[in-house]
Amino acid sequence: MNILSIPDLSLSKCLELVDKHFDCQAIVESLIDTDSVIDYYRQSDRGYRLFHSKDGAMHVALNRDEAFTTEGYMGQVDLISQRLEDLNVQQVLEVGCGGGFNAKHLAERLKDCCFTGIDLSESHIRSACKERKGFSNLSFAVGDYQDLQYEDNSYDTVFAVECLCQASNVRQALEEICRVLRPGGRLLVIDCFRSAPLDAYEDDLRRAIQLVEKTMAVDSFAVLEEWLSMADSIGLEIQEQTDLSAEISHNLERFYSLSRRFFKMPRAARAFLKAFPPRLLQNSISGFLMPFTVGNGAHQYFMLELAKKS
Repeated sequence: MNILSIPDLSLSKCLELVDKHFDCQAIVESLIDTDSVIDYYRQSDRGYRLFHSKDGAMHVALNRDEAFTTEGYMGQVDLISQRLEDLNVQQVLEVGCGGGFNAKHLAERLKDCCFTGIDLSESHIRSACKERKGFSNLSFAVGDYQDLQYEDNSYDTVFAVECLCQASNVRQALEEICRVLRPGGRLLVIDCFRSAPLDAYEDDLRRAIQLVEKTMAVDSFAVLEEWLSMADSIGLEIQEQTDLSAEISHNLERFYSLSRRFFKMPRAARAFLKAFPPRLLQNSISGFLMPFTVGNGAHQYFMLELAKKS
């Protein structure tokens, strides 16, 4: 699917509609820190269940076929599971585990691996702990990947799905992950990145990029090349990178359709603005604008495999 064929409106028209309902300048100028991330999920978790995945997936679906299906939420699990099997690992840490969706399915598949999941949100960990019943190879704890409470060289693999982008200090997060990895251990990252610095884009697209990022509780997506250079300087060497942007196109189409309804019905939109938490409603902005940012190549969705240098 051509992602730019999803919207039925121009980018300028979409931005105009967003401006009618939200204080876009305040959103763009907002600072996203750790407290903001926690608050984002506190306000948005109900919406994730209602509009995204009733099973608790908090990431986009990967659909290789011709339509969106909820089976696509298992796409990240499939990719990580295959890597873990190939690497024949024993101790695995998931950072930013949310309610435990990924770790639970992986623990079910790979019974000889021990999985630990950490997340900033106490409510996420309470939900995750309910999911671990019956699993002897799965545990969860409240934790910050920028300050990991684990010994040096204690994990074979660390993986992160759509969460490192929300770090308030990316270098510190990567340094901590590198520290707890054993030499030769792997970091698996599935996340969104910018393809170039912000000033490389024209005004409307630049505005869309900023609004998408802020409304997803991301201060700014890292430029991929710069992120990889930083990781290498810390001691994490890239082994493989796979562009999955085309595989999220059907999910982006669904996001756009849901958001389009909100912006198409001004009276209902005003009612929603009064009834729902602001951060939950701001998700409609990212859903409305991502076909443009991804379609123009400004945002790209990657899986990265990095190895800790010996």
